[in-house]
Amino acid sequence: MGIASRAAAENPAHVRQLLQTRQCPNCDLRGANLMDTNLFKANLAGANLEGAYLAGVNLFGANLQNANLSRASFYLAILVNADLSGAQLVGTRLTLSNLVNANLAGANLENAVLKGANMIDVNLSGANLKGADLDRANLSGANLSQTLFDESRQP
Repeated sequence: MGIASRAAAENPAHVRQLLQTRQCPNCDLRGANLMDTNLFKANLAGANLEGAYLAGVNLFGANLQNANLSRASFYLAILVNADLSGAQLVGTRLTLSNLVNANLAGANLENAVLKGANMIDVNLSGANLKGADLDRANLSGANLSQTLFDESRQP
């Protein structure tokens, strides 16, 4: 998908930079439409992707440390081996996404939707999952030490 067909983001120059280099730490990508984009091993540490549309995106091995992904949509996204430690994922939709071996240590996933997500061997140490929808999520082998859950929703 070409740049011209992308939905308007808060900072189109940052979208172009990301698509051309896969390097955009601390970038403002609020509201960007990155559907089906290949961002294999991209560096988005500290980036603001609030409300971004990331359905089908490939973020295999990507660095999303401390990124703001609140209210973003990741339907069927690939986040295998991605580093999302300390990321803000409040109200984020990760339905049917693949997060195998992802690092979500200290991430805030409050009210996130993780329906059917593949989260085998994910690190959720110290993460906040209060209000998160984990229906049919596979958490086999996940590190859940010091993870915060609603008492009625613990896996």
